Formats: sequence, C-alpha cells, structure tokens
Amino acid sequence: MRVGRVRSPWRGRVLGCWVLLQSLPGVAAPIHWFSDDFETGTLRTSDTPAGRWDDAAATSPNTLASGAAGAHRGRYGLTVTDRTSNPGSLASASVEPGAPLSSEFHVRTWLRLRAVSASGSVVAVQALPALVELRLLAPEPTWELAVRNGSGRTYVSLHGSRVEAERWYLVEFSARGLGTTAGEARLWVDGVEQGVLSGRDWRDAANVLDRLVVGEPWSDTGTFVGSLDFDDVRVSTSPMASRLGLQRPQDTGASSGCIPMDVSLRDSATGAPAPAPYETEVALSTVAGAGGFHADAACGTPSGRALLAAGTSERRVYFRPGGTAGTARVEASHPDFLSATLAVEHEGMPDDAPDADDAATGPWTMTPGCTSAPGALVALPVLVGPWLRRGRWRR
Repeated sequence: MRVGRVRSPWRGRVLGCWVLLQSLPGVAAPIHWFSDDFETGTLRTSDTPAGRWDDAAATSPNTLASGAAGAHRGRYGLTVTDRTSNPGSLASASVEPGAPLSSEFHVRTWLRLRAVSASGSVVAVQALPALVELRLLAPEPTWELAVRNGSGRTYVSLHGSRVEAERWYLVEFSARGLGTTAGEARLWVDGVEQGVLSGRDWRDAANVLDRLVVGEPWSDTGTFVGSLDFDDVRVSTSPMASRLGLQRPQDTGASSGCIPMDVSLRDSATGAPAPAPYETEVALSTVAGAGGFHADAACGTPSGRALLAAGTSERRVYFRPGGTAGTARVEASHPDFLSATLAVEHEGMPDDAPDADDAATGPWTMTPGCTSAPGALVALPVLVGPWLRRGRWRR
C-alpha cells in the first residue's frame, strides 16, 4: 500500500467533492504476450468456452481446475491441489501464445497457498526454455527466484520473504538482457523488491521465453501437500501495473476549495505510470475523517469511483474534506492492484458552517465549484432576507 500526505492551505466549509475529469493520456503500451483472468471457467483452448492454455495436465491423484475456490478477483481462478508426497508430481497448465520473447519479459500473478498439510519445495511458475523459475522453498517456505547462468546453464537463485498460507500475494518477476552477458532477474512480492540477480551470462540460444507453465510443474522434494491458487496471470514485454497511486499534482491550484489529486496505475520496477490492462473501475473512499465524492465539476453528483479506460494510466479527481480540523485519509482500491492512501490535513469548517451530513441535503449555497443550483435558488430569500433587514434597521 502506498501512503502519502498533503496539507490543504484553505479552510474547508462544506461537504467535500471529487470531480472525475477526462482521463489523462496513457503511457506507451507494452506488448501483452499472454494473460488469463480465468473468467471463462475453463483452462484449455479446446474447452467450451475456450480457455487460454494449450495444455493442462495433472498426475493422479493431483488435480488442477478453474473454479471459484481459486478466485482472487471475479468468479474463477486456477487451483492446483497436490495430494501425494511423491517427487516430480505434476499438475500444471502451459501455453505457447506467440513469437518468443528474446530481449526481456515480465510475469505477474496473484498467488495463494491454501490447506497446506505438509511443507515442501515446489516450482510454481516456469518461463521456458530460459528456465526462469518462481519457487516456494521449504521448510518455512520462502519465495525463491532461480535462473540458469553461463554455458553450463547452472542454477543461481535469490531468496525473498516468508510465505504465509491462506493469504494472497501479488508476485512479479522479470528477466532482462536475454542473449547478453548482462542478464538481470528481479523478484517483487506485494510491490516490494526481494532481490536482484545481475551480470548473468545469458548468451545461450535457450535464453528466450516461448512457453509459460503455471501450477506445480515440479516438486523437488515431493513432500508438499496442499493447494496453490492463481489468478490474473499476465506476461508482458515491459513492467506492468501492480499498484495504485494517489497524489496531489504540483502544478494545479484549488480555487474552488476542492483538492486536485491524480489516481494512477504504477509498476513495481520504478514506480512509473503503467497502462490499465482493461477498463479499470477504481473505488474511492474516505477511511478516516470526513469528506465527500462527486462525479462532476459542480459537485452535484455523488460518486465513489474513478474509471480508467484500457491503455490509460491516470485520472484527475478532486477531494474536499469536511468536518472539524484534522486529517482525512482517503484510499484508492481495486482487487487486481495494491491500494494507495493519501492523508489530507485541513483546518476544518468554521463555527457557523453546516456539518457534513447537513451539507449534503441543506438548502444553503455551497462554496463556488460545489454549488447545487436548485437548492441555492430556493434558499436565496432565506439567506439574504435577514441581511437586508439588518441593513434597513441601521439606517
């Protein structure tokens, strides 16, 4: 989760507003080599409806299937269940979607260990024939990224953080410099880099990606018994969106009292903007303090979402806190990406201002930029009358 803080220099007066504007331009789109959200409910391309994988097989009594039990987002995900403690037990899906990737590749998936009754080292994802492998290393287990190196194609690896069962992780790894002596592999878990393998000799012709295998293509010790769930598997030629960003732009003011913010998708590699892989509806919420959300520049239509079109990376929104002086904490979230929060310090509402609940329905005129025109017109005599009477009495 990414956290930020911004201070508002003006005094809030009414229920805040978010304004959803035109999406900002997207960044250069990567080549999405493969993706599967498993929402067909099937695996193989020969299934009906057609899945995304060329082959899916399991060594009995192990199983793999697309179903609700393995879903992180949506209705379905992939579940691999290992029921035997035999070395080399197999249960995996594989695909060769197109031309090999010979320069670099990036892989991401949501992954969960579930119902584990015996620990053991397993391979969860393979990039072939380069043999870049995401592993779970016993006994704890911990994350491991293993690659081949040199003409002898010997394995080298890096170890990451501990893996807890019954919890979803966003796992990403990349390989760059294929075909060179400056090969580099990196691993991220929930947006946090776990390590890097640099200076790898990847001149061997086998160091390309033309086949992806997900599930349990190999179990070194054979002692693992349990299930692995996968969802939203994607492979691309450049870093993909992994997290949401929420920040205040540096070049904008807020004369109306609404605080401008940019909701964005970002990658784990550098934190740079990354294009939405599909139309992405981001949920906006106030998790601490008070404030309101709106879908129009006049703040007349309440809304708690920001829509990023496929291929775009940012959308401008506006927020205005309400309530007493303090800090409002707002959040942007989506089930396929890590969430982001932003803390907004504000001076609060003056003593004679309505509170946030009343401001949503009251007949008074709001601050410019957040005016409800019908309510303002109806309330004009009520607001102006006492002032006119006081003026006549003084004369």
